[in-house]
Amino acid sequence: MLGFLGRWTSDVVRLTLSLLLAILFMQLPALTSDYTAALLQVANAARHDIDQRESSARAYYHFDASSDQALIAALREKEPSNAATLDDSVRELHVLRAAYERITSAPVLLQPPIALIDATDDDHGYKRDILRTALTTHEAQIALTSAAAIYGLAGLMIGSFLAHVLVSCGARAAGSRRRVGYV
Repeated sequence: MLGFLGRWTSDVVRLTLSLLLAILFMQLPALTSDYTAALLQVANAARHDIDQRESSARAYYHFDASSDQALIAALREKEPSNAATLDDSVRELHVLRAAYERITSAPVLLQPPIALIDATDDDHGYKRDILRTALTTHEAQIALTSAAAIYGLAGLMIGSFLAHVLVSCGARAAGSRRRVGYV
């Protein structure tokens, strides 16, 4: 009877871990889509804010500057603090747009790892809050896309492997405890 329960328990562990990782991995394409949409949304909001601030500076100081950097250079003479914050906003906009372009220009299967690498490469912290928001607002879903299916299959294989390792280690530990008990 104990042998039956042990085999049944190891099967449950294998099945549970395999399915759990398959479902988690299937979330990666959808989560990447949420993250890139948020990057674009924040970048567009930043561009709108920058345009409004530049418009105010042009109207107040009668600047003729046509580019962001030319306006920042002209504003630096009149209001260095505002020029510095505007320069930071423009830098953030460029970082977010570049991240969005990098992710969306990649093939669909490579977008999740590229998004992960890109999100971890965040020297200024611009993308950290966007990633955190995407993770907390993401609703788990089972999308039947080819990318989700491939990631799900990878999760199933990795989960199965980890479950076999876990069950094997547990069996070895139980076997060594039994041998020690007989000595």
